[in-house]
Amino acid sequence: MKKALWIVLGLLGALGLGLVGLILACHFKPGLSDAIAEKLYKKSPKQAEEATLTEAEEAELDRLSVSDLTGEESGDLPDEESRLLPSDIPVDLPDGADAPDNSAEPASAPPAALKTLEDYGLSQEDVLNNLQEYYDDCYDQLAAYKGESTSFYNVVRDSMLGNQVLQSYDNEGYRSGFMDKFMDDYKVDTCGWSVDEEELEGGYILIKHNYTR
Repeated sequence: MKKALWIVLGLLGALGLGLVGLILACHFKPGLSDAIAEKLYKKSPKQAEEATLTEAEEAELDRLSVSDLTGEESGDLPDEESRLLPSDIPVDLPDGADAPDNSAEPASAPPAALKTLEDYGLSQEDVLNNLQEYYDDCYDQLAAYKGESTSFYNVVRDSMLGNQVLQSYDNEGYRSGFMDKFMDDYKVDTCGWSVDEEELEGGYILIKHNYTR
């Protein structure tokens, strides 16, 4: 019994001395503790292989481009501005309503209201009913200024008579109608003459004249 006790005490003493020596060695040689830790906690070959495989996969993922991951070219990806264009925003329309047609031409302004006889100080009594009445009225108004430069107007009953007046200037019928007589009476050698027409309310045609000597 005593012998066994001495053996146990001897083992404990040897273990204690070894532990003390190890502590002292680690204190004076710090690298020794790292070697021991690496020895104690070294991964198994299988664990190391798994760790290496995971790192390879991560490297492969980092290497892949956007086109490899999505199947689309990076240039085809919509930018932030194009995704926010108003034309891409859906608009809910009421049932039966048609989408607005943006290509339609803007509505033109309504035509200006026609002037009346009264706007020019005229009345029904001033309306001329045939071409001869027009010739006579032109001679009278020119003669009132004794051949000096003037502007005046008269009015005929409708557009048909107005066209006849214009035609008389095209075929020079107005010369025999009143102009030759006027120029002879007032000794006019040359003159300037212009005519313009304006439609009035009621279908009347106002004829404007400008005479210069």
